[in-house]
Amino acid sequence: MVVEMQIGPVDDGKPVHKWLRLLLPGMPLSGIYKCIRTGRVKVNGKRAKQETVLVEGDVVHLYMAEDDFANLTRPKRPKYAGVSRDIEVVHEDADILVVNKPVGVLVHPAEGEYASTLQARVEAYVYANRPVRAGEAFHPAPVHRLDRNTSGLIVFAKTSRAAKRWSQAFQSGDVIKEYWALVEGEVSQPGYVDAALTRDGQVTRIANDGGKRSATHYEPLGVSRGTSWLQVRLETGRTHQIRAHLAHIGHPLVGDLKYGARPTRGEPFFLHAVHLRLANQLDLTAPIPQRFKRKLESLGYDLTRLHTP
Repeated sequence: MVVEMQIGPVDDGKPVHKWLRLLLPGMPLSGIYKCIRTGRVKVNGKRAKQETVLVEGDVVHLYMAEDDFANLTRPKRPKYAGVSRDIEVVHEDADILVVNKPVGVLVHPAEGEYASTLQARVEAYVYANRPVRAGEAFHPAPVHRLDRNTSGLIVFAKTSRAAKRWSQAFQSGDVIKEYWALVEGEVSQPGYVDAALTRDGQVTRIANDGGKRSATHYEPLGVSRGTSWLQVRLETGRTHQIRAHLAHIGHPLVGDLKYGARPTRGEPFFLHAVHLRLANQLDLTAPIPQRFKRKLESLGYDLTRLHTP
């Protein structure tokens, strides 16, 4: 049997072996390479090579039994049965979807948890609003991370080229990311933390030797009842960077027990990705979550000064 598929905009720019890996999740990577090596994959009538990059409009032929193809391809819409499409879309275009993530939701599937993740919700939302073409392999994917208990703006790529472009923009520091944080103690002046970080199990620690350079800027928006409301800007983007850096200077996030905060009434910490900007392309803000707003009000902060960056 010959399976014929035409590459659409979603998979434009994808190396053929990565496209096949997504298209045929039931096939091991060694099987993918064998298919290419033995000439069972052709692009525009020519044998594909491992380094072949697919372009929108390319016609791909796969030479395999119909039953094998059916068993190896990933399930389509039934996969999203029971997955909520309840997401707060802040921005959407042909390439990306920007979502205001709520507290308590995982971004990526982990330890068998899939249906409740933001990844699953975004996939369900996109596939409900866009026809699925035969042979379409790429699915929406986040291009950066937020912790389960961090709320705010997160970018999902809807195409292969967008995923590569936005991942590079985040890694290079071209994307400006600003957060609101509620911390213990009084911070009266703006400051800057430049301290290398390293991962130690589930915790990020200051690296006494080596580690990755990490830099965080912060500025107080208010001080009240032994706490400070900060605006934080990341110069780098390490795992738990804000949490580790603010704890390092003696101001852990309120409720962040993992990083040394005082015990609270079971509330998660207060950290919100409020602003995201890429010059000449995107400038977005996410409204403060109600739980964060109520906490500020309970501490006596003057919310008439509430502003976004």
